[in-house]
Amino acid sequence: MFDNRVIYISELGYPDGYIKIDEHRLPQAYISELNWFVSSYNTLKRHVQENDILIFQTPTDDELYNLKIIESYIDTNFVFITQESCIFDWYDWTAEEQALYIKLLDKCNGFLYHSEYDKQVMTAYCDNFVYYPGCTNQFYKIDKKFEDGEYISIPGPIKRYQRGMLSHKLAVDCISSPQRIFSMTYKRPTQAGNKLLSFPDNYKLKRIQHLDYMSKDKWKEFIYGSKFGIDMNRDFSGGNVCIEYAALGTPLVGNINLDYQRNLFPDISFEFNDTENIKKAIKRLNTEEDFYNYIKHTAIKRVKDIYSSKVVTEKFKSDLMMKLTVKL
Repeated sequence: MFDNRVIYISELGYPDGYIKIDEHRLPQAYISELNWFVSSYNTLKRHVQENDILIFQTPTDDELYNLKIIESYIDTNFVFITQESCIFDWYDWTAEEQALYIKLLDKCNGFLYHSEYDKQVMTAYCDNFVYYPGCTNQFYKIDKKFEDGEYISIPGPIKRYQRGMLSHKLAVDCISSPQRIFSMTYKRPTQAGNKLLSFPDNYKLKRIQHLDYMSKDKWKEFIYGSKFGIDMNRDFSGGNVCIEYAALGTPLVGNINLDYQRNLFPDISFEFNDTENIKKAIKRLNTEEDFYNYIKHTAIKRVKDIYSSKVVTEKFKSDLMMKLTVKL
């Protein structure tokens, strides 16, 4: 068994060193449970040693600069790469950045993927993979009833992959007034580092009320107070939202290609273009108490069984170690 130090390199803003995080998401659970050393790209040179295992999180604010940092360690260390956003985001990078990324994917020890869909996309560029799912240590005593939900929630428009306003249109078509619909406000980034990426504007369909960014505790209250959520998008990222909705006993309609969505909410997961069945599911959640309770209880049980942080991170550690071989 390898006992090499693992360094997680990102732009998450954590102080360099070993840190413990009480509330687990991706990648916080791994950092805390597996005792990873945390570093930024800019400070990595101060810490790295020859036998360290390096896990690089992309995308970043200065892609080409940071990809060259990854390149500088690709032949001296065990290097793994993970993408903490929509799997297609890097398709919007410059040609030079994409070419270097493809080179690194071909040479690295493995790509850490969040869903089978992401893995299928990346098999064109890499042949070494380690499953790197989201997880949580936050489980709750749920006493939520069918009639308790005060509104319908749309959690996703804080991400640019929510193109097409689909969740908004489905909600407006299926949810009758005076039942309220809340959506997270989207503020298009303006910094230079994002100028090449396609960001939608803030969505403003009639009857949808906007909510601003909120603290973690307020976010959990928002999910729990919702009757159910609609996160029906073409693309997706890490899946933390699915896990949070399940842990709080709130059904979430979403994309079947996302592992977390499919595993936690199998009966309300659909292809992006399956409009007829998506609408049927929304209406059933809103009108059929037995169906609603079945979805809720299934999700609560499955999130504990499948995505408990200690179980997930130990499995990941075992899988990662199997990938580590001495470079010739």
